[in-house]
Amino acid sequence: MGSQQLLIFTRFPVPGQTKTRLIPALGEEGAADLQRHLTEHMVQLAQQFKLIHPIAVTIVYTGGTAAQMQQWLGADLDYSPQRSGNLGDRLEQAFQAAFDQGSNKVIVIGIDCPFITVELLKTAFDALNSHDVVIGPALDGGYYLLGLNAPNPSYFQNIDWSTAQVYSQTLAKIQQNGDRYSSLPPLPDIDRPLDLDLLKTQFPHWLKGVMNND
Repeated sequence: MGSQQLLIFTRFPVPGQTKTRLIPALGEEGAADLQRHLTEHMVQLAQQFKLIHPIAVTIVYTGGTAAQMQQWLGADLDYSPQRSGNLGDRLEQAFQAAFDQGSNKVIVIGIDCPFITVELLKTAFDALNSHDVVIGPALDGGYYLLGLNAPNPSYFQNIDWSTAQVYSQTLAKIQQNGDRYSSLPPLPDIDRPLDLDLLKTQFPHWLKGVMNND
C-alpha cells in the first residue's frame, strides 16, 4: 500500500437496501441505480486523481461479496469489507487498517457527495502536510470527507451518527484533542428526495427514467 490512501465507503446496490431515504422519490430500483451511479462516479474521480497524485485507493464495502464488487467496479482496485458496528466503529477500523498498512495520510469519502473534485482531493491531501486533520462539512450537518495523518479512535466514539450533529461533535473532539485542522468548503450530500434537484444540472443522466414524480 502507498503512504497515502483514499478510502471510499460504499454499499453494493441491492434494491430496497440502499439509499432507502430516496425510495419514496425513486422507488427501490431507482434508488439502487442512483447508488450505482454515485459509486462509479467516485471511483472514476479517484482514478483521475491517481494520475496526478500517487495514492492507493481502497473500496470499503458492505452489502455484497468481494467477487461482486470486483465484477462491478473492476479487479484492479483494492477492496476491504466494512467491519461490524455503527458507522463510527466501521470508520475507526478502516482508518486503523490503512495506518497499519503503512499509510501516513488517510482520507475517507462516501459516495453521497458527487460534487467533490480532483482539485478538492488534492487540497485535502496537501492540507495534511501541515495539519493533523482535514474535514469537509456537509450542508446537512455531517461531513463528506475526513482525513488524518495518525489514527485517533476518539473521533469516532460518542458521535450521534446520521444526525445534524456529526460535524459539530467531531470538530469539538478535534479541538479538545488540540489537533491542527483544516476545513474544506461545505458541500451538499444526496440523501433525501429534496436533494435530487441538485443533480439536475450536473448529472441529469443519472435521474433519467428513475424519478417517479419528475
